[in-house]
Amino acid sequence: MSDRAPLEVLIVTGPLGAGKTTAVNRLLKAEVTAGRRVAVLINEFGAISVDGTLVDAERPELAGVENLVNGCVCCSLRNDVVATLQAWCDQPDGQRPERVVLETTGLADPTDLLDLEQEPPLAGRLRLAGLLTVVSSLAPVDHLRTKPLLHRQAALASLIHLSKGDLDPSAAVAWEGELRTAFKHIPLIPTRHGLAPEGSPDPWHGDLRPVPEGWEAVSGPSFAEARSLTLNWDHPIDPAALEVLLLAPPTSGELLRAKGVCAFAGWAARNDGSDRWAFQLADGRLEISPLPLLADGSAPACAAVVIGTGLDSAHWKKSLRDLERAPAGARRKAFL
Repeated sequence: MSDRAPLEVLIVTGPLGAGKTTAVNRLLKAEVTAGRRVAVLINEFGAISVDGTLVDAERPELAGVENLVNGCVCCSLRNDVVATLQAWCDQPDGQRPERVVLETTGLADPTDLLDLEQEPPLAGRLRLAGLLTVVSSLAPVDHLRTKPLLHRQAALASLIHLSKGDLDPSAAVAWEGELRTAFKHIPLIPTRHGLAPEGSPDPWHGDLRPVPEGWEAVSGPSFAEARSLTLNWDHPIDPAALEVLLLAPPTSGELLRAKGVCAFAGWAARNDGSDRWAFQLADGRLEISPLPLLADGSAPACAAVVIGTGLDSAHWKKSLRDLERAPAGARRKAFL
C-alpha cells in the first residue's frame, strides 16, 4: 500500500439540467485558487461531451480532464472510471491530482459508485470525500415523489445544493420544504449560479452513509430508456429558429434535455475573439452563455446533443440541420 495520501473523489450527481456543470466549475475554481491539483471526470449521455467543452474552456489549468460518453459511469463505463482513477493514482508526485470531481450523467443512479474504494486497483489509494446532489428549483416539485431516480440521487447525498432559486423564489421555497421533510439528516444549501453562500458545508467533507438494503431498481425514464442524438454543425445557426425549435412541444416523445455549442448567424465575434456560444435547455428554459476560446486558442466545435424518450430521430436531425445559415457563397453539405 502506498504511503501517499489517498486521492480524494467528490461525486456530483443530480437530474439532467439541474446545474451540475455550473457547480462543478465552481468547485474546480475553488480548488485551483487554493493551490491544489484537481482533475475532473465527466460522464455524459451522448456521443460528444458538451459539458467537457464547457469545463475545458473555463479551467485549462486542471491536472486532468477525462470525458466518458455514450455510457454510464455506474454500469457500462465502470471499468473506464476505475482505469482513469488508477492512472491518476499512478502519476508521480507533482503531477498526480490531489482531488477529483466525478460528474455523473443526470440519468445515472450513483448507488454503484459508492464502493469505488473497494476496487482492487484503488484500494487504499482513493477516498470518497462526499456525494453532492444538485436539484433545480425550476423542476416540478412533485418530481421528488414521482421520479424515483431523482429521489435516489437526493437520498444518497451527503450534501444537497438547491439551484436556480433566484429564478423562481416561490418554487425554491416549495422545493426546500419538500427536501427538508424527506431528508432531515442531509444538509441543504440554496445556491446562486452554482455558488454556495459563505460558511456553507464543504462538499469535500461529506458524511457518506451506507446504501439502504432492499432498494428496488429505479423505474421511470432512465438511462436504459433514454436516447441521445448528436449532430455536428458546419455553419452558424439562426438563434431565433433555435429558440422556436427547442421551446416548442416535440411532435412525439419527451424532450429531457438539449445542449450544445454553436455560432449564431449575424452575431460578430466578441472582444475575447470567440464567436462560440453554449446553449442549454432544461426545465423549459433556454439559456445562452458566451463560450471562450480553448487554451490553445482554437474554437470549440459546433454541435448539438438532444436527449429524450420516444423522440423522432429523423425529424430532430432535419430540424437541427435546418437551423444552419451558410454564409454567402458557401456550399451547404448535402446529407443523404
